[in-house]
Amino acid sequence: MLQPMEPKTVKLAVTGKRTRALMIVYPETLSYRVVDCSRRLFCRIHVSKNCPPYCPIVVAAKDFVSGRREPK
Repeated sequence: MLQPMEPKTVKLAVTGKRTRALMIVYPETLSYRVVDCSRRLFCRIHVSKNCPPYCPIVVAAKDFVSGRREPK
C-alpha cells in the first residue's frame, strides 16, 4: 500500500537572547510554522495572531535552512 509522501521538512529548536522556539520549516518554499515560542503571548497581544516574518528567530531559521547562516 502506498502512502502519500510528506513534503521535506526541517525541524529546528532555535534560541536567541531572550527567545526560544520550536519551528518547522519547509525548504522548498521557506514557509514556516512555529510550534512553540516563549514570546508567543507577546506577539499575539502586540503584533499579530502569528509570529511575524521579521522576528529574529524566524529570520535565523530561514537563513539556516537556505544555507546563508551557520549555526552558532
